[in-house]
Amino acid sequence: MKTIKVNNYKMEKIASNMTKRFGKIRRGEEDSYTMELFTMEANLIKTHRSYSKYKSRRVIEAINLFLLKIDSYLSDGIEYDFSGQLKDGNKVFLEALQMSCDPFYNEELKSALSKDIDLEDKETREKIFEIPVKCLLRIKKSVEMWIRELGNYGYFKFLEEQMGSKIEGDNLDFALRLN
Repeated sequence: MKTIKVNNYKMEKIASNMTKRFGKIRRGEEDSYTMELFTMEANLIKTHRSYSKYKSRRVIEAINLFLLKIDSYLSDGIEYDFSGQLKDGNKVFLEALQMSCDPFYNEELKSALSKDIDLEDKETREKIFEIPVKCLLRIKKSVEMWIRELGNYGYFKFLEEQMGSKIEGDNLDFALRLN
C-alpha cells in the first residue's frame, strides 16, 4: 500500500481529475440527479445548522477530501494521508457527505448494498461512485458561485432559502443509485 500525503496541490487537482474520469452534470441534466443532490445538500444543511460557525469554503475542502477518498477506493494500493488537511470545519462536512453515499463509511448503507453487490469488485466501485462524484463536482461549483455572490456563508444562505423549510431533524440520510 502506497501512502500519499495530501497537500494543497492535490486538493485543488482532484476535482479536474475526477471530471476527466467520470464527466460532470451538464446544465439541464440536474433532474436526473435530484435524489442524490438533495440528500447530499440536506445533510450539509443539517450539519451547518449544528456547526453554523463553519463557512461555505469548508464544504469545498470536504468535497475535495471526499473525492480523494473515492480515488483511493478506486485505485490499486493507494491511500491518502489527510493529516495536514483535515480540520474540524471540513471534517464535519466530509462526514455529512460520506454518510449520504459512501458504503465504506456508512455501515447501514454498506449492509444494504452488500446483500446485492460485491463491494470488493473494482468495476462495481466505479459504478457506485459515478453518480456521487458527478454530484459532488456540481455542488462544488455551486458553493464557489454562492460564495462569490453572497459571501462566506453564501452557499448555506442559498440552501436555506431554496430548501431549508423541507429539511427537518438532524439525522443524516443516504441515497445511492447504481448507474
